[in-house]
Amino acid sequence: MIGCRVAVPMVVLVLACAVGGALPAGAAAEQASEPASPAARGLDAGGFHSCAVLGAGSLRCWGLGLSGQLGYGNTETIGDDETPASIAPVSVGAGRTVKALAAGDFHTCAILDDGTVRCWGFGGDGRLGYGNTTDVSDPGSVGPVNLSGHTATAITAGPAHTCVVLDDGSVRCWGFGGGGPGFPKDGRLGYGSTDNVGDTPATTPDKVGAVKLGAGSKAVAISAGGAHTCVILADGTVRCWGIGAYGQLGYGSTDDVGDKPTNTPDTVGPVNLGGHKATAISAGGLGVGVDAGNAGHAHTCVILDDASVRCWGYGADGQLGYGNTSNVGDKPTNTPDTAGPVNLGPGRTAVAVSAGQDHTCAVLDDHSVRCWGLATHGRLGYPTLDSFGNQPNVGATSTTTPDLVGPVDVGSGRTAVAISAGGQHTCARLDDASVRCWGYGAYGQLGYCSTDSVGDDEPPGSVGPVNLQPSDGGAGCASPPGPPAGGGGGAGPPPGGGHAGPSVPPAPGATKKGNRHPVNPVALEAVRAKGLRGCLARAARRARRQRSRAGKGCLRRYGRTPARVSGLRVRAVSSTEVVLSFTAPGSDGPHPPAAHAYLIKQSRRPIRRARDFSRAQTLCHGTCRFAVTAVGTRITLTITHLRPHSTFFFAIAARDNVSNRPGPRSATAQIRTR
Repeated sequence: MIGCRVAVPMVVLVLACAVGGALPAGAAAEQASEPASPAARGLDAGGFHSCAVLGAGSLRCWGLGLSGQLGYGNTETIGDDETPASIAPVSVGAGRTVKALAAGDFHTCAILDDGTVRCWGFGGDGRLGYGNTTDVSDPGSVGPVNLSGHTATAITAGPAHTCVVLDDGSVRCWGFGGGGPGFPKDGRLGYGSTDNVGDTPATTPDKVGAVKLGAGSKAVAISAGGAHTCVILADGTVRCWGIGAYGQLGYGSTDDVGDKPTNTPDTVGPVNLGGHKATAISAGGLGVGVDAGNAGHAHTCVILDDASVRCWGYGADGQLGYGNTSNVGDKPTNTPDTAGPVNLGPGRTAVAVSAGQDHTCAVLDDHSVRCWGLATHGRLGYPTLDSFGNQPNVGATSTTTPDLVGPVDVGSGRTAVAISAGGQHTCARLDDASVRCWGYGAYGQLGYCSTDSVGDDEPPGSVGPVNLQPSDGGAGCASPPGPPAGGGGGAGPPPGGGHAGPSVPPAPGATKKGNRHPVNPVALEAVRAKGLRGCLARAARRARRQRSRAGKGCLRRYGRTPARVSGLRVRAVSSTEVVLSFTAPGSDGPHPPAAHAYLIKQSRRPIRRARDFSRAQTLCHGTCRFAVTAVGTRITLTITHLRPHSTFFFAIAARDNVSNRPGPRSATAQIRTR
């Protein structure tokens, strides 16, 4: 079952999806891997894409390219039916190379060899730092972010904000500040405000100055989570700011830090680590728009000076690794010093740690990998099933602590030197400088010329490694399949990348893992998406008076109408909070894959007709997104900040994954808050 929360203070907003921990490469990223490792040149798993720095400082990115976050000058997805090696390296400017990188949900940033910073992808809220909200798909076409003449030594990207450590040890952050109508006030940028930074010429990073860390304090490492940020200072202490609802800041409280002038990071002091100093840090959690009561289910992990791991924050899925589902850091009695070290096995210590959306991974001193937390889609890399056929979480019970599950299989004879946990997938740099990824693969973020998940019913070491450059021994695309039994054509992915459109319609039940047959509905949807993007690009080149008609023709040709949302239920859980639940329909009628996006309407009046549905309040700015993969999955949505003792009506329509076309609305559900 998929679930999330939405806050409703008159305007209702939604969550985004994920965040990963970046790894250092020459210049530090998030200090999430062993700094001395020459192979750890840079690796980051973002929300829906992955990036790796190669030996000569060139950069390859793959996965969802929706907003240009891959950096190839377009919005194409890479890795779903071609390998990353089939595309030229990302151009970051003439003669420039990459020293460190950071991937958010829909944007990417890098420190270049001259210490400057470039960012690209989705520009909303100023997360690229260029004084506007324009998307950037070609980093080589834009100049560096203005850092007042300083160079950057470390960089990190959350789902919607970016932070750097500069050469003087100061910290600058930009992007979404956690404010605005309907959003929780969290202060993730640390400036004593919830204002955005970097979205206007008056708020570029050079103009806002440094985050206050305390007199004489200098940062040496930084990590951005879903809606919070943490740093390690030069004395080994840790400071965190942003949303604190589940204890992810580590201060024994659920208070936010950095959202008001009176509680900037310098005012709260260091996180209590029991007298230890931190040597590496990684902040994870869910992304933008979750309400203050949900906090993005965020957590933070550090490696201490004794090479042990401590984690704090939200623990419901075992992502803290303590053999229970309790939170740590949200009360004065359970600050991080009281939690003790995560059990990694007898005599084992950690050299790298990375916190993802709902899971955590570490490289141990023997360079094996252990992962814990939410197991869905194979993100932990343990292809074991319980008696119900589900992947059990790791770290949530006393019988599934990290020491008991053993190492992740990353390939025969191979060990890891760097690790990055993304939204729902994980990538590791191995001892031979190759990269293996596992977990959710629907957008090509694993890089295996496929949309299959890895690690759910096979070990990660049985697939890959990722083909990052020609002749590197990485996994190529499968040979094109023959025509389906009973006729029908359609070519499989050709070696050069492209994909011919299949001539058979999608069929229910054609989603068996490993199926390279043209009737695979996920592959067909990817083809349809590419077809729509190409059609709209051609339409945009037509004469002005012909563009609208041509664009509508593209939507008619490639768009589909989702099936009706069924099983809508609503229950009140408090005087201000209700829980919606419904069953995911197909994006193309009843056929898989499931619709990911939904138009959810709320009203104080009955929703009986199309006009009522149109006039009702729209949640999530028009589209609520869920990481749902199977038709029939039960989705839950918690709506908060409602008026007590009041009646509300809800109705939902699924949106096509490709064209965003809404399907028929559901039946109306009615509830009265307590």
